[in-house]
Amino acid sequence: MACAAADIFLRAAELNRNDARRAGNIVEFEAESEILYTGDIHGHRNNLSRILAYADVSACPQRRLVLQEIIHGPPDERTGQDRSVDLLLRAARLKVAQPEQVVFLLGNHDVAQLTGNEISKNGRGVCKAFTEGVRYAFGASGDEALAAIHDFLRSMPLAARVGRTLMSHSLPSPGRWTDACLDILRGGATDADFRRGGPVYEWTWGRGHTPEHIEQLAAAIGVDFFLIGHYHTGRPFEAIGRRALTVSSDDDHGCLLPFAGATPLNQAAALEALKPIVSLG
Repeated sequence: MACAAADIFLRAAELNRNDARRAGNIVEFEAESEILYTGDIHGHRNNLSRILAYADVSACPQRRLVLQEIIHGPPDERTGQDRSVDLLLRAARLKVAQPEQVVFLLGNHDVAQLTGNEISKNGRGVCKAFTEGVRYAFGASGDEALAAIHDFLRSMPLAARVGRTLMSHSLPSPGRWTDACLDILRGGATDADFRRGGPVYEWTWGRGHTPEHIEQLAAAIGVDFFLIGHYHTGRPFEAIGRRALTVSSDDDHGCLLPFAGATPLNQAAALEALKPIVSLG
C-alpha cells in the first residue's frame, strides 16, 4: 500500500473486527482485567499523551484501555488545520502493537464522519475540517488514508462490558429505545443502521437520559452500571441517578476512570476512582 498510515488503520480495523472477545457489537473483557475508561478526546493532544503514558499497556498485560471519539479537535495554532488524525493514528498504532489491550468505542462524531451528517462546532463543520486535515497531512495519499480511516471507524464496537458494567459512548434516548437497539448489540450492523433513527445512531447520539430511563435500560440489558462519554456539561463527570456516570476527557479538566473488572462498580466507587488527567504527569 502506498500510504503507510492507511495500512495501519486497515490493520487496526481488522483487529477490531476479529477480536475474539467480541460478540456482535460488544467486547467482553476478562474478569481479571484492569480497566482504564476514558471519555471523549476530540484532538486534545496533551490529554491523550498523558493517558497513554499512564496506561503503559505494554508493561501491564492485564490492563485494558478504552478510548473513544479521538477525532474532531480544535484548529492547530500553526496551520489552522484539524490535526486530530495524528492522535487517531497514534492510537491505531498502539492497537496494532497491543491488540488485546486497546479497545475503541464508536461515538456520534465517528458516525457523523462516516455518514456525512455534518456537526457544527464553534462555527465550523468538524467533519469537513477533519477531511481537509487528513488531506493536508497526507497530501496525494489523503483520499487513500481517509478511506482507511472510515474503515477503521466503521469497525469499532458500540460497547465493552466487564461483569455487570457496560461502557459505551452513549445510550439510546428516552423514547428511542427499541428492540432493534438491543439486537444491534448482539449482531452486525448495516449501513442503514448508521443513519438517523437507526440503532447505531441511537446508541451514539442519545441524550436526555433520566435515572428512571437508566433503570429500564439496565434491566433490559442485564447490567448494574453504565459508563458513558458524549455529554459536555462543562464538568469532567456527571452522575445520572445511581446507575450511570458520564466521563469527559477532552479539556484541561478531563478525567479518566481506572477500575478493577473483578469488583462490581457502583456510583460511589466510580466517583472515588476518577482521576484528573492533569494529575497523571
